[in-house]
Amino acid sequence: MAYRIMAPLALLAVALVYLRGADSAAVMAVDFGSEFIKVAIVKPGVPMEIALNKESRRKTFNVVSMRNGERLFSDPAMHTALRFPQFAFRFLLHLLGQKFDSAAVEQYKT
Repeated sequence: MAYRIMAPLALLAVALVYLRGADSAAVMAVDFGSEFIKVAIVKPGVPMEIALNKESRRKTFNVVSMRNGERLFSDPAMHTALRFPQFAFRFLLHLLGQKFDSAAVEQYKT
């Protein structure tokens, strides 16, 4: 369902950039997968490039962990998820677009 909305919005954004004639505009695309997140950047005259995360990797783990009052993302969250799985949240793609009182969200509230 989210893809039906996101694809036309992405095309509209690209069309607006070219209609304005902006020579230095760049477009960013986010691939939010069930296990990894990738970010691509497209600039005029430059081939598409995949942005690197702070660990210099192109793929970022799609994990959020809570440990000692601190919220962790990506690799630190994955390390926490391996040692303390009860504090980790993975495979969050199905939560996008859900209402706060939906059954899918209720599983993560406890």
